[in-house]
Amino acid sequence: MTRNQTIFYFTLGTLNILAGIISNEWLGYLTKPLLMLTLGVFYYEKTKTTLTLQDKLMLVALLFSCLGDSFLMFQRQNPQFFLLGLGAFLVAQLAYYYIFSKEGKTQYLKRLPFTLYSMLFLVLLWNKIPPDFLMPIIVYAFAIMFMGIGAVQRQTNSKSYRLVLIGAILFIISDSFIAVNKFAYNIPQSGVWIMATYIAAQYLIVAGMLAGRRTS
Repeated sequence: MTRNQTIFYFTLGTLNILAGIISNEWLGYLTKPLLMLTLGVFYYEKTKTTLTLQDKLMLVALLFSCLGDSFLMFQRQNPQFFLLGLGAFLVAQLAYYYIFSKEGKTQYLKRLPFTLYSMLFLVLLWNKIPPDFLMPIIVYAFAIMFMGIGAVQRQTNSKSYRLVLIGAILFIISDSFIAVNKFAYNIPQSGVWIMATYIAAQYLIVAGMLAGRRTS
């Protein structure tokens, strides 16, 4: 992405984080859905002349991430919006996993850290998750685990590999903050940590995929 596009995206992200800090709901409602829409537009502009299945799935992942962001904004008013957001992000994670897995090969040792982390995280939260949320959380935990596994097994140039892998790790960290804050422990300034890692994660994944695409 260009320097101006990067500045615009992170300016939006900063405004969204600031909205949470100063409790300005309208600024949050305005900026949060725009984040993934902006990345989607930037990605499409870079790929529109030779749009591949991979590119289309990247746009699907960003679109459903935008939907997930939008649903989660209203979870305080209705807990069902949390599940809708989880479902939207599940689609995004599956799309990312499919994209990453098509560029990789099975490497069992590289899978181990993501597998162990996901299992340990579920064990630690098991008794704290309400029964109605347990199965959706388990399904999503496996989806994001496979997304991370897909990222670590990619076969591409070093820049693309590094950016996507760091992005995937930050995505997992962001979702971990959400789960801990919602079900286990009230994290101080949780919105800042959640959005900072999420905003960086999605940017790095998109930038990494574009970096790999240019040399494919």
